[in-house]
Amino acid sequence: MPEGAPTLFNTKRTDLLELYGKNGVPFLATTRGLQSTRSIQFDAVDVDVATNSIGYLVARKGQIITFFNYAINDSIELSGELNHRANEADTSLNTGSRTTASSDLAIEWITMHPRAVKVQYPRSVPTIDPPQPSIFPDFVAPAMANGDPIINLLDGMTSILDPFGLVLPADVGSSATLQHVLYQSVAPHITARFEWDNADRTEKMGTCDQFVEGGGASFLNANGDPSTNNKFRIPEGFIWARESQPASQMQVVCKLENDVVIPYAPVAAPITGAHPLLQHVWVEIQMRVGGILLRVPGSN
Repeated sequence: MPEGAPTLFNTKRTDLLELYGKNGVPFLATTRGLQSTRSIQFDAVDVDVATNSIGYLVARKGQIITFFNYAINDSIELSGELNHRANEADTSLNTGSRTTASSDLAIEWITMHPRAVKVQYPRSVPTIDPPQPSIFPDFVAPAMANGDPIINLLDGMTSILDPFGLVLPADVGSSATLQHVLYQSVAPHITARFEWDNADRTEKMGTCDQFVEGGGASFLNANGDPSTNNKFRIPEGFIWARESQPASQMQVVCKLENDVVIPYAPVAAPITGAHPLLQHVWVEIQMRVGGILLRVPGSN
């Protein structure tokens, strides 16, 4: 190509660097990743109460989860919490749908992984005198107070890791299977699209099973190699601009397009030996996007 001829293909990284360079002021460039977390719900249905031999977890189609549209300290619905106060483990954003007031991000990669599993059993009142608060007598002692982490776990508000299937059915939640059963079952049925400026521009990205986990432990079924360098690449990049610029508001809208059903064997409660009925199970999904972030000096 002759010297000085226009480039036929520019990446968003190149465009941003050229734009900042033309301004004639110093600027900072850093590699940055941002995360956001949502959850997909499974309902426990059609349990065979007579034999306690089988039940079904159903993730119902039509569930919509939107990433990057909330900020730290916002109230969101997450798993069993209708008013979860978002924290820095949930999202990187200080303002929903925005990077910062003075930063431009060229999105060059995406990852998605299951962050946690949460389970909810129905509460019941133990037959003791004097009466105690409604708890879970199949799993915990009557004296355990509401708000205890164990109570929150059985109420769908605390994540569970249960290799031996004492609370969560081992066939859908045990790490010993080396599989994320719940996530792997729904990912091929969840579509994703990027939206900028209230859907003024959208980019459909297919289904979420193509987004690799981006590092972590090895599993029998995984979307790619367990390496921190393994990401879904976007060579041309997407711009997520600073405040007051076009493309400054961004969110990722995901939709479960099909019903997903998983048979499971109900657990025998460790205290009573009964087979308490599940209500719901959630898989929390975390999406990360990243690339090069540019900002002017003086911004943190």
